[in-house]
Amino acid sequence: MLIHRHVSRATRHLLFWSLIAAAFALSAVRLFLVDIADHRQRLESEIRRISGVPLHIGRLSAKMRGFSPELILRDITIDAAEAGSKPAISLQQVRIGIHLLEWLFTQDAMASGWVTLVGAKLDIIRDADGSLRIKGLHSSDEQPLWLLEGGQYEILQSQVTWLDLKRQRPPVTITNFDLRIENDRAEQNHEIHLISRLPDTLGDSLRISALLHGNIFQANALNGRIYVEGDNLQGPAWLIEDLPAGLHLYSGSGDIRLWSDWRDSAPYRIAGYVQGQQIKIGKQNGKALQLDTFEGNLAWSENGGRQRWGVYDMNAVSNRQRWRGGEFYLQRDAQGNLGGRIEILNLQALDHLTAPFLGDAAGFERWLKLNPRGELRDTAFYGDSTLQHYALHGEFAELGIAGGDGVPQLQGLRGSISAGDQRGRLDFATERAGFDAPELFRDKLEIVRLSGRLDWVQTGSDWQISSDGLQLDSADFQTNTRLQLSIPNDGASPVLDMHTRFGNFADIGKVPRYLPAKIMGKDAVAWLDDAFIGGHIDHGEMLLQGKLADFPFSNGAGRFEVVFAIDDGEIQFNALWPHLRAVHADVQFLGADLQVAIDGGHSEEVDIGQAVVTIPDLADSDYVYVWGQVHSKLPQSLQYLQKTPLHVKTDPLAKVLAPEGDTRVDLDLKIAYYETLPTTVKVDAHLDKARLVLKPVDLLVDNIGGVLHFTEDRVSSSPLEARALGYPIRGQLQSDQSATQLLISGVTDVDRLQKQFAFLKNQAAKGGFNYQAALTLPYAADQPDVLQITSNLQGVSLDAPERLGKTAGEERALNLRFVLDDSEFVPLHIGYGRDLQAALQIDGKRNGLRSAHIVYGEGSVEIFDRPGLKLEIRQPQFKLSEALAAFGTGDAPARLPPLQELVLDSGELIWQGHQFGAVACSMQHSGQAWQGTIDSAMASGRFAIPDQRGGAERIRLQMEHLNLTAMEGLNFGEAEEAAVGELPLIDIDSKQLLWRNVDLGNLKLRTERLINGIHFKHVQLASVAGTIDFSADWLKLGSASSTQLTGKLNMKGFGLFLSQLGFTDDFRGTDAEIGFNGSWRGGPQQFSLADVNGQLRLKLSDGRISSIEPGFGRLLGLIAMEQWAKRLSLDFSDVYRQGLAFDTITGTVKISNGLAYSDDLVIDAVSAKLSVAGSADLVRKTLDQRVAVVPKSSGAVPIAGTIVGGIAAIITQAVTDDYKEGYFFGSQYKLSGPWGNVEVTPLHDQDGLVKKAWRSLTGFEWLDSLGK
Repeated sequence: MLIHRHVSRATRHLLFWSLIAAAFALSAVRLFLVDIADHRQRLESEIRRISGVPLHIGRLSAKMRGFSPELILRDITIDAAEAGSKPAISLQQVRIGIHLLEWLFTQDAMASGWVTLVGAKLDIIRDADGSLRIKGLHSSDEQPLWLLEGGQYEILQSQVTWLDLKRQRPPVTITNFDLRIENDRAEQNHEIHLISRLPDTLGDSLRISALLHGNIFQANALNGRIYVEGDNLQGPAWLIEDLPAGLHLYSGSGDIRLWSDWRDSAPYRIAGYVQGQQIKIGKQNGKALQLDTFEGNLAWSENGGRQRWGVYDMNAVSNRQRWRGGEFYLQRDAQGNLGGRIEILNLQALDHLTAPFLGDAAGFERWLKLNPRGELRDTAFYGDSTLQHYALHGEFAELGIAGGDGVPQLQGLRGSISAGDQRGRLDFATERAGFDAPELFRDKLEIVRLSGRLDWVQTGSDWQISSDGLQLDSADFQTNTRLQLSIPNDGASPVLDMHTRFGNFADIGKVPRYLPAKIMGKDAVAWLDDAFIGGHIDHGEMLLQGKLADFPFSNGAGRFEVVFAIDDGEIQFNALWPHLRAVHADVQFLGADLQVAIDGGHSEEVDIGQAVVTIPDLADSDYVYVWGQVHSKLPQSLQYLQKTPLHVKTDPLAKVLAPEGDTRVDLDLKIAYYETLPTTVKVDAHLDKARLVLKPVDLLVDNIGGVLHFTEDRVSSSPLEARALGYPIRGQLQSDQSATQLLISGVTDVDRLQKQFAFLKNQAAKGGFNYQAALTLPYAADQPDVLQITSNLQGVSLDAPERLGKTAGEERALNLRFVLDDSEFVPLHIGYGRDLQAALQIDGKRNGLRSAHIVYGEGSVEIFDRPGLKLEIRQPQFKLSEALAAFGTGDAPARLPPLQELVLDSGELIWQGHQFGAVACSMQHSGQAWQGTIDSAMASGRFAIPDQRGGAERIRLQMEHLNLTAMEGLNFGEAEEAAVGELPLIDIDSKQLLWRNVDLGNLKLRTERLINGIHFKHVQLASVAGTIDFSADWLKLGSASSTQLTGKLNMKGFGLFLSQLGFTDDFRGTDAEIGFNGSWRGGPQQFSLADVNGQLRLKLSDGRISSIEPGFGRLLGLIAMEQWAKRLSLDFSDVYRQGLAFDTITGTVKISNGLAYSDDLVIDAVSAKLSVAGSADLVRKTLDQRVAVVPKSSGAVPIAGTIVGGIAAIITQAVTDDYKEGYFFGSQYKLSGPWGNVEVTPLHDQDGLVKKAWRSLTGFEWLDSLGK
């Protein structure tokens, strides 16, 4: 304890006095440094003496850095070797210091000092021998070894230019760097540190740290360890010279962290981390390695010519592919033998990394073209320098090659390999791999599972590849293969002995993808592509033995056989024939031949009993041969044939026939692969008690027996037996190049025919007849099918008008022609004898007629293109009433479509026994009315008749003429009175109204509808002579009707008008003004003298009575209403110029129920005035009248005598001239009795003359026609 105290005290004293001494020493140093500037020149000279460097110092100063003094020299230059040149080195500052304590202990000033250069500009030169020197520091041949003897040197914020004379590189200048050198003179170690910012052409920054031994300025004497760290270094700017193994860096930049060991100025060990991008490295004129990015840890070493490489944690990206976690180790000895171990390596990365190294090796270029991919794991390998001897053992995963030049593409393989240059083995444990051999298969194949072992061995003559159980499962089936393959070294064809079992093929529609189509005939491939559509294979086998060059061994030099069974299959033996479905078939490929034996299935609802499909020499054959027998219903058989090349022959049959029943079909087919080659077809359909319906006319044919024959160009049959229309028939099917024809002969009766065709039903035809039928079915699509039926109708009686009727014994040609096209309605052309033709459209759905065009007489028929009936009657004589009566019986009108057009052209039209002469009438129904023309003696012109005739619509007649006389045979008296409110309105315009060949003038008639009848608003007859205007009403009164008439007549030449009408020739000249009105019970057509009531207002002037006979009574007959109704169109232009002239005839005649009465009728003649009073019974045709004759002068007596003489003929010879004059004055007469025998009773002495005058004036013979 005491000793410890003494030591502590002594130590404290030592430290105290040491500090005092140090303080005095430092103070002394500081005092020495105060005037250091005065020693600049002395210092400059001393440095030149010691170093031999021509140094110039601009300024000098000093300071203390802690306990160490530091001398600062500013603006320093070193003269160049040549006088007058720019200084070799110029420095901003030089700091020189010494560690006092170190110096005190070592007594070595150089080792205890330091030198710091600031702002230096140096040139570092690498000479041709590899030695280093600093330009301007020494002019002798010796190196500046003093840099290695000093304790510490620093160069700060300086610029250096590197000049490499050894490799003849251009100078590189670094403008800002810091360098520090620390020397250990005792150990001859030199620690160097350099930090610098780099020019853009070199990178961003560089750091070098080195621990070196010996003289670093001496050539090949660099030894030690160097650490280099660079950021964004531009590779080509640094590595201008070639790299080891003759490599050259073309591009790339990145970061490095490298440790290297050097011996004799050469590295022998390198390790570190490298990261780069856009790297391209390779040999001159060789394949280059290109990487988008690269990073990893590297190791390299060299010893005695043996080089070793190691890469781990390697990640690279190239061509948009990334490889991670690579790790491998390589070794190459001095003889070029290569060995290594791969922990994990991506083969694509290996391709890129080894391409610059092995680009010239034998076969390596071909290997690269295969573009191998996948990973090697735990793999060891060896190869000699020639690559003739090699060994490999390891595992592979996702192994594959891109293929090419005949090599298949593989991908996704897993397993292990043990191989050498003489033998090897592959063990597969693969799932989900891919196989693509474009020279064999058209599509890439998926390998679901691959397991087993594949061995190979090289003998002196061949390579032998074998496997005892290679299990390969595709996506569609599984296989197990045993094989032995020999590949001769002399290039001869490989020899294969392979036995494969396969099964669980769920869908044989996938067969085409497994066909080696590229080595098969294209025709065979095309057929197999389409042949197997569906189905499954439970098991099958394939055997292949022989030289592959001889496949498929058609010459017998080898054996190729495939056998399998198809269940629930769908097979197509030709694209133009329907598929076979639900097939059970045994398939056998034997050499080049294919045979498919089918023992069950169906096609288009046709059951297959048995069939054989054969293709001899599958690769070169152009045909498929099919033999078989099928069973089905007739409709299905026909539908089947329609879907074959025979459809051209069968389509026409199917279009018009609907078959029923069972059939057996025998097939013998030689079917071409392509449509350009001919096909041979023989199909026999056996019929037994079959049925069919001729669809367009719904005609049933049953109990059919026979055989139908179909070939590629013909359709025919054996003689066919059947029944149709209730009777047996015989038939024969035949064909030519243009059509198929079915010929039928048979018998039937009218009842069955009418039952089949309801539109033919009538009561007039009876009996049975023979017929012949021909059904023609053209192949051309634009030609319709035709059913032609002919008969002479012997055995049929027909009760019909005129020339249409016949007895059962007579023959009359009947021709029915059905046009069976695709239209909705069936056209039917009928020819009956020479007098009747018809073109019908049959509506099969309603079993009735849609339209008909019927011509009775001369003319042709065409299909009427709209619903309805077009009727043409063209006969020299036509009895219309009889035809209507025959047509109207039974249900004939209901069976025929409504009439739409009518043409009547007859030389003599007969109606109810009356002949009306030639008639030409044509009318069409359009819209809601009939439009037409008529040309006949009765009328000529145009007319329009509306369908609805009970409303405001009206019948319109635009006539050239109307002839009342020609209409006298028409009977309108039966018109019903109750229909007056429903009768149509009528408007008539006729240029001529003829009566008794007299043109009464232009007729205009207009009607209107009343609540209870029809109003004849305006009826006018206008001619040159005058007009007749009147109006009338036809009214409904309870259950009866009445007609009322009012009008007037104004006419010049009235006498001629009466003469032309045949009333009387007595009147000449004469102007007439006659007003009239009247009425009668019933319609206008029911006019009756017994019912007429009315009044006539007469005014005749400036006329002449040429003869009193037949008297004034005829004039009364002229005014009768019934006569006016019949004589409206007469001409009054004939005027007589003889007889009694008169100024006027005036008066009023009243008519009541057929009794005409007048009391003011006055004839004011030139010679006398006659007054008439009394009545005339128009029904009984009797007179009861008084006539007063008053002569105007004696000159009137002859005239009066003439008038009276016409009444009583006996007066003519009994009276003298004087006597006559006195006799007429103031005479009166009584007329009575029937019209044909009027009794004239004078009321004075000269009554004989009055009788004659009265008979002449009141004769009513013209009224006799009213009763007709």
